[in-house]
Amino acid sequence: MNLPSRTRSPRVPFLALLALGALPVASACPCGCVKVCVDNLADRPAADAAKPFVLDVRLDAIDQNERNDAAHAHWYGSHFLATATIETQLGGRTWTLSVPRVERHLHTDKTAVGATNYAQQVVGLGDITLGTRFAWSGFTVNAGVKLPTGNDHIVFADPDGGLSRRYLQPGTGSTDLLAGIRKDFGAADAAWSAFVQLQAQGAIAADANFRPGTTISLGAGVRYKLTDGLAASLQGSLLRQFRDKNTMRLDPTTPRQAAAPSKSVYDEDLESGGLTTSLAAGLSYKFSEATSAYLFYSQPIETRSYVPKSGTALVNPVHATAIWSLGLTHSF
Repeated sequence: MNLPSRTRSPRVPFLALLALGALPVASACPCGCVKVCVDNLADRPAADAAKPFVLDVRLDAIDQNERNDAAHAHWYGSHFLATATIETQLGGRTWTLSVPRVERHLHTDKTAVGATNYAQQVVGLGDITLGTRFAWSGFTVNAGVKLPTGNDHIVFADPDGGLSRRYLQPGTGSTDLLAGIRKDFGAADAAWSAFVQLQAQGAIAADANFRPGTTISLGAGVRYKLTDGLAASLQGSLLRQFRDKNTMRLDPTTPRQAAAPSKSVYDEDLESGGLTTSLAAGLSYKFSEATSAYLFYSQPIETRSYVPKSGTALVNPVHATAIWSLGLTHSF
C-alpha cells in the first residue's frame, strides 16, 4: 500500500470550532462516543483530597462474526478495546487522560467465489484523549482533544483490498476536538437517577488523504438502585456519523487498482456515513466506597445509511453490532 505523507489540512469543521471555544474552560465522554456510548459516570466516586485519583479500566468486546445479522457473511472480525482512564481534580475541575489499546482479529471466507481467504491480527495503542469537565448552571460541560497517537498506517494483507478500511486502523491519524453538555437528574442518595448528554467530535488536523467524519451523539439513561451496592441502568443513544473523506490508493500492482488505475480504491468508503440507534442495559456493583464494577450489553436497534451512492451499503459494522462492556473503577 502506498502510504500518504502526514500533511495536515488547515480546514476546521464548524463543530470543532465550537469545541475549541469550550476547551479552555471545560472531559471527553468517558467512552469517546466513537462507538456505542455506555456511560458509567454516575457510578464513579468523585476525586477528593483524601483520594485524588480515580482509575477506570474498561474492556469493550465487539463480535462481528454475525455482523449486521450476517448480511455480509464472508467478512468476519472480533474487536477488543481496552481503555484506561484516570481522573483527578485540579483548579475546581475534573481532568481526564484516556489511553486505549486496540486488538482486532480479521478474516474472510471467500471460498464460495473462488477468492483467496484472508486472516490478520491488528494490535496497537489507540488515540489518547485528554479532557476536562466542570459544572455550569446546573449542567456538566465537557471538552477534550484526541491526539493521533495510534498507528494509522498498518498495511492490510487482504489480496483484493476489501478489508483495508481506515476505521480498522488503531488510530485515525487526526487530531480531534470534543465538546458536550450533560444534565443529571436525581439526588446522589435517591433510588432513581437519570441523565441526558449531547456530544460532538470533529477533526481539526488530519492526513492529507484521510479525514474521519464528524460524529454527533445524543444519549440518555436511567439508573435504579436495587440495593445499597447494586444498581441497574438502561441507556439509549443516537449516533450520527458523517462520511469519512478518503482518497487513499492501493499499490498499482494489486488486482483492484490494476483493473481501475484511474480510480481511488478508497474513495468509495460507503460504510462511514449513517445513523445508529442503540440500546444498552447494565448492572453496576459497589464493593466499597472506593471500588465498583459494571457490566453493560449494547445492541443496535436501527442502522441507516446516508451515503447516496449506494442503496445496499451498511454503516460501519463496528458501530452496528452488539457490544459487551466490562469495567472496574477505583479511587486512590
